[in-house]
Amino acid sequence: MLALAGLAATGVYTVREETKERTAPLSYVFRDEFNGPAGAAPDPSKWGYDLGRWTDNNELETYTDSRANSYLDGQGHLVIRALRGPPGSAAYTSARLTTQGIFSRNHGDFEARIKFERAIGTWPAWWMIGDDYLSVGWPRCGEIDMIEVYGQPGWQPNSSVHTANNRGQDTRKEAPVPGGVDTGWHVCHLHWEKNILQFSTDNKVYLTVRPSDLPNWPFNRAAFMILNLAVGGEGGGPVPANFSSAQMVIDYVRVW
Repeated sequence: MLALAGLAATGVYTVREETKERTAPLSYVFRDEFNGPAGAAPDPSKWGYDLGRWTDNNELETYTDSRANSYLDGQGHLVIRALRGPPGSAAYTSARLTTQGIFSRNHGDFEARIKFERAIGTWPAWWMIGDDYLSVGWPRCGEIDMIEVYGQPGWQPNSSVHTANNRGQDTRKEAPVPGGVDTGWHVCHLHWEKNILQFSTDNKVYLTVRPSDLPNWPFNRAAFMILNLAVGGEGGGPVPANFSSAQMVIDYVRVW
């Protein structure tokens, strides 16, 4: 894993390499290593589901809580799988796991180790949205995208932060992941303080966002995490005619 080693006066943290098996000297406030038998559901004390047909961003998937779309593989991983449906059913099914109502936080270090298939027509992401989005709406609630990997040809994997301008419209600061993302394992990390959001992938810091960068800073309020695999839409792009399935695999999610 990549564990916090120190925070310099500039606000830039340094990290050190550790294995998954090593117990880091950290006090976790949320931790899921996805241990369990093959085919088991994700831990319901840590994760819930958003369900139903999703049309945000012109997406095509229907989210389910079926083990066909989200399950433990028995080797310490969570698998989120998007599937083409049979004739007469939903065109595509997938899963969107969330900690809404279970865990939220407004500071700390958030880290996940994820493997992306990089399938055209899909849009996997690990991200956060403000607890108050039902009352204040998006984007006033704020959105933090630790990583989004686009199936849309020509779009680079990136991290971004969204807030609302004075008209309530989306405004953002974003940056691509240096060197992109291949189909191997990648450690994605967010360092969150009151006035700083800092993003790294595989020990490379590439995006720092402060209140001076965006208006109406909402990130002194708590947000919850989401893991999902969308199909189609603006970020997924056209779904190939021969698409049958795609997946993202999560080794762990840790917050301290």
